[in-house]
Amino acid sequence: MIHIRTLQLGDLKRYDWAAYFRENAHRQPVIEFTTEHYLTEKEKKLIFPSMRLFQAGEASEGTHLIKTVEQYVKKSQDTAYLEAMKWFIAEENRHSYFLTRYMEYYGIKPRKKIWLDDCFRNLRKLGGLRGEVIVLVTAEMIALSYYQALSACTHSLVLKRICRQMLHDELRHLAFQSHTLYKLKSNAPQEVYRIVLMQMTIWAVWPWLKKVLRAGGYSYWYFYRESMRYLRQSMRIARYGNV
Repeated sequence: MIHIRTLQLGDLKRYDWAAYFRENAHRQPVIEFTTEHYLTEKEKKLIFPSMRLFQAGEASEGTHLIKTVEQYVKKSQDTAYLEAMKWFIAEENRHSYFLTRYMEYYGIKPRKKIWLDDCFRNLRKLGGLRGEVIVLVTAEMIALSYYQALSACTHSLVLKRICRQMLHDELRHLAFQSHTLYKLKSNAPQEVYRIVLMQMTIWAVWPWLKKVLRAGGYSYWYFYRESMRYLRQSMRIARYGNV
């Protein structure tokens, strides 16, 4: 597990997220396969079913999300947040691109429709910006465990490089979205909803991710405990505005 304190972001209330995302766009890994340790058929069967889920989940135009952000900005005058969110969406799409490139190298076609991903997208549309962010940050906490396990269960140098970048980005997304919930005034009923949502999400994604998670050293209950610890970190930021 990675703790947000290790990022040393300073005072989140003054952190320039738009500047961070803008600079991070220029610090992306080069995805080339000259040093690739070619995957065996066993490794392909292990990795690609769950990777297709994450590839679909990372890709989004963010149309509804941007609408909710614009509504929030009209009321709050927090124009910097709109710019930051646009950069965030671009970064999520880069993640999808990295996974797509890797899958295409092995002749694996992306899935356009995954019912579980559709469920999360529909759930995000409930409750305006708050609903969007709660579901987004829940998925990002799941992704932290997944990419750690994925990196641990492969010898592919390219995939390990992609996983390092994902972990770097997703942990900062966790801080960014958690602080958004602070600005939206987190409260006790919201925290209860987040706990229930996380528990349901863990249960829902386990059948899709369990092969990679187990190969990376995760049991169901280890995955559950780690996800809930990430949630506690997120709720602390949402409550107090800082780590």
